[in-house]
Amino acid sequence: MKTDRVKALVVDDERINILILEKLLSRFGMEVTSAGDGEQCMEILYKGKVFDYIFLDIRMPNLDGVRTKEQIDHFFKLRDISTPVICISGMKEDEQNPEVREAGFTDFLLKPIGVEALRELVHRYAPKGKTITEESDDFLDGEDEDHIPDAVRNIPGIDAEYGLSHCGSVSDYLSALKVFFRSIDERSAQMDEYIKRGYIEDLEMAVHSLKSTAMAVGAKQISEMARLLEKACDEYNIPLVYSLTPEFIQKYREIGKELEIVFMAGDSEAELMEISERKLQDAFGALHELIEVYDRKNADNLLDSMKKYNLPGEWKTFFDRLREHLRKMDWESARNLLESFGGNRC
Repeated sequence: MKTDRVKALVVDDERINILILEKLLSRFGMEVTSAGDGEQCMEILYKGKVFDYIFLDIRMPNLDGVRTKEQIDHFFKLRDISTPVICISGMKEDEQNPEVREAGFTDFLLKPIGVEALRELVHRYAPKGKTITEESDDFLDGEDEDHIPDAVRNIPGIDAEYGLSHCGSVSDYLSALKVFFRSIDERSAQMDEYIKRGYIEDLEMAVHSLKSTAMAVGAKQISEMARLLEKACDEYNIPLVYSLTPEFIQKYREIGKELEIVFMAGDSEAELMEISERKLQDAFGALHELIEVYDRKNADNLLDSMKKYNLPGEWKTFFDRLREHLRKMDWESARNLLESFGGNRC
């Protein structure tokens, strides 16, 4: 008898973390929906979407994982739902934190997420009546390490093999690395502003997020520096914070320059094809449907497919702005942009 696909909701404020977990879960045959914070998570649930797993980041701005879990529990109790809610965290200490333990998470998963740990957890809480269709283990055995481009493999400060081990395949790893690269300018400027204004708590949140994302793509030195800076912020060791931050930002930007050489060179070599108005309208309609159901993965894929075309100016601006909203998982702004752009063309 044919069963429905297994469905998972991933809630995290870091797009790289979502991307990696999304890719790994899809290898277990899952349909994955993503939310950028606790409020989006609840909005998706209240719209009536039902999931077999919820993966919930513990440290998020505004509505954190513990508060979100409280709201999920209330929602589930009223509807007699018992979906497992998995806590994901970049800090092992969170598992022992009394507040986190008392929140009653079904289980705990440490970032960067290991494939074996995820496999064991997925099978442990497999939903009745549905099948976990796992792909071949070829993506786990390391045989495709040699296909990592030499330009990436030789970047100082990046352990590509380590990043590959957490992303599953070369193409998934390169996708995660590109997301990491594209955020460097904005994040480094943000941290620069925080330290200038003395916003220590904001700086701590920024480096905490970067700690796990950097490790996930193999930027081990950046991750370790982020860990030390986060600790200094947490202990409010102001002299150490002001001593570590400039070097940390400099090293972070240096990796950005190395990655720019790799990714910008590839983009500049692409020959752009022409595209019809009909195909543009089809893409617009598909994006509208995908964003309505919070399907960031397929919306991203569709937007990426548009990069090979020579787009009219207004369409290029539209796709760039929409891509930026999705990068931030700002669903409301994405919907407003769709309505505004569609209305202006009528």
